Amino acid sequence: MDTNIGTVSRAKRGTYRQHSTEFKRRVAEKSLVPGASVSRVARAHDLNANQVFAWRKLFHVGAFDTQSTLLPVVLSDPLQIDTQPAFTSTAVSPGVIILEVGKARLRLEGVVDSGMLALLLDRLLA
Repeated sequence: MDTNIGTVSRAKRGTYRQHSTEFKRRVAEKSLVPGASVSRVARAHDLNANQVFAWRKLFHVGAFDTQSTLLPVVLSDPLQIDTQPAFTSTAVSPGVIILEVGKARLRLEGVVDSGMLALLLDRLLA
Protein backbone atom coordinates (compact mmCIF):
# COMPACT_ATOMS: atom_id res chain seq x y z
CA MET A 1 0.00 0.00 0.00
CA ASP A 2 1.48 3.30 -1.10
CA THR A 3 0.93 6.50 0.78
CA ASN A 4 1.38 9.84 -0.89
CA ILE A 5 2.08 12.66 1.46
CA GLY A 6 1.56 15.86 -0.42
CA THR A 7 1.90 19.39 0.76
CA VAL A 8 -1.28 20.97 1.96
CA SER A 9 -1.63 24.56 0.91
CA ARG A 10 -3.73 26.83 3.02
CA ALA A 11 -5.88 29.46 1.45
CA LYS A 12 -4.66 32.92 2.32
CA ARG A 13 -7.13 34.89 4.31
CA GLY A 14 -8.08 38.39 3.37
CA THR A 15 -7.18 41.50 5.25
CA TYR A 16 -8.85 42.33 8.55
CA ARG A 17 -11.93 44.47 8.25
CA GLN A 18 -11.79 47.77 10.07
CA HIS A 19 -15.01 48.91 11.72
CA SER A 20 -15.61 52.36 13.14
CA THR A 21 -16.28 52.85 16.82
CA GLU A 22 -19.75 54.11 15.94
CA PHE A 23 -20.52 50.88 14.02
CA LYS A 24 -19.29 48.73 16.92
CA ARG A 25 -21.41 50.71 19.38
CA ARG A 26 -24.54 50.40 17.19
CA VAL A 27 -24.09 46.62 16.79
CA ALA A 28 -23.50 46.18 20.54
CA GLU A 29 -26.61 48.25 21.33
CA LYS A 30 -28.73 46.19 18.90
CA SER A 31 -27.55 42.97 20.56
CA LEU A 32 -28.47 44.30 24.01
CA VAL A 33 -32.12 44.96 23.13
CA PRO A 34 -34.36 42.62 25.17
CA GLY A 35 -35.24 39.58 23.07
CA ALA A 36 -32.48 40.20 20.51
CA SER A 37 -30.33 37.25 19.43
CA VAL A 38 -26.60 37.95 19.27
CA SER A 39 -26.15 35.44 16.45
CA ARG A 40 -28.93 37.05 14.39
CA VAL A 41 -27.50 40.53 14.92
CA ALA A 42 -24.07 39.21 13.93
CA ARG A 43 -25.41 37.53 10.77
CA ALA A 44 -27.33 40.66 9.81
CA HIS A 45 -24.04 42.60 9.83
CA ASP A 46 -21.90 39.78 8.34
CA LEU A 47 -19.99 39.32 11.61
CA ASN A 48 -19.00 36.45 13.86
CA ALA A 49 -21.09 36.20 17.03
CA ASN A 50 -17.88 36.05 19.12
CA GLN A 51 -16.92 39.46 17.76
CA VAL A 52 -20.29 40.89 18.82
CA PHE A 53 -19.88 39.41 22.32
CA ALA A 54 -16.44 41.08 22.56
CA TRP A 55 -17.94 44.41 21.49
CA ARG A 56 -20.70 44.02 24.09
CA LYS A 57 -18.07 43.67 26.82
CA LEU A 58 -16.31 46.80 25.58
CA PHE A 59 -19.66 48.59 25.45
CA HIS A 60 -20.36 47.70 29.10
CA VAL A 61 -17.04 49.16 30.29
CA GLY A 62 -17.63 52.36 28.33
CA ALA A 63 -15.05 51.89 25.58
CA PHE A 64 -17.44 53.25 22.94
CA ASP A 65 -18.50 56.37 24.83
CA THR A 66 -18.20 59.38 22.58
CA GLN A 67 -18.77 61.99 25.27
CA SER A 68 -15.15 62.50 26.23
CA THR A 69 -14.24 65.79 27.78
CA LEU A 70 -10.89 67.38 27.10
CA LEU A 71 -9.38 69.56 29.78
CA PRO A 72 -7.47 72.71 28.86
CA VAL A 73 -3.70 72.58 29.21
CA VAL A 74 -1.58 75.68 29.71
CA LEU A 75 2.16 75.46 29.22
CA SER A 76 4.21 78.06 30.99
CA ASP A 77 7.69 79.29 30.31
CA PRO A 78 10.14 77.14 32.32
CA LEU A 79 11.91 80.27 33.57
CA GLN A 80 8.72 81.53 35.23
CA ILE A 81 8.00 78.42 37.27
CA ASP A 82 7.81 79.13 40.99
CA THR A 83 10.46 77.05 42.74
CA GLN A 84 9.08 77.76 46.21
CA PRO A 85 6.99 74.94 47.66
CA ALA A 86 3.24 75.54 47.93
CA PHE A 87 3.40 74.88 51.67
CA THR A 88 5.78 76.10 54.34
CA SER A 89 4.68 74.10 57.36
CA THR A 90 6.77 71.07 58.26
CA ALA A 91 3.97 69.72 60.47
CA VAL A 92 2.05 68.37 57.46
CA SER A 93 2.24 64.60 57.35
CA PRO A 94 1.92 62.87 53.98
CA GLY A 95 -0.83 60.31 53.58
CA VAL A 96 -3.12 58.67 51.06
CA ILE A 97 -6.55 59.87 49.95
CA ILE A 98 -8.73 57.58 47.83
CA LEU A 99 -11.94 58.98 46.36
CA GLU A 100 -14.37 56.81 44.37
CA VAL A 101 -17.27 58.41 42.50
CA GLY A 102 -19.10 56.07 40.11
CA LYS A 103 -16.51 54.52 37.80
CA ALA A 104 -13.91 57.15 38.61
CA ARG A 105 -11.24 56.49 41.22
CA LEU A 106 -8.80 59.14 42.37
CA ARG A 107 -5.79 58.23 44.53
CA LEU A 108 -3.68 61.02 46.00
CA GLU A 109 -0.47 60.26 47.83
CA GLY A 110 1.79 62.50 49.83
CA VAL A 111 1.17 66.18 50.43
CA VAL A 112 -1.66 67.45 48.24
CA ASP A 113 -1.96 71.00 46.95
CA SER A 114 -5.38 72.25 48.10
CA GLY A 115 -5.97 74.26 44.92
CA MET A 116 -5.30 71.26 42.70
CA LEU A 117 -7.50 69.07 44.90
CA ALA A 118 -10.35 71.59 44.61
CA LEU A 119 -9.98 71.65 40.81
CA LEU A 120 -9.95 67.83 40.59
CA LEU A 121 -13.01 67.51 42.81
CA ASP A 122 -14.82 70.18 40.81
CA ARG A 123 -14.17 68.26 37.55
CA LEU A 124 -14.89 64.86 39.09
CA LEU A 125 -18.18 65.84 40.70
CA ALA A 126 -19.45 67.98 37.79
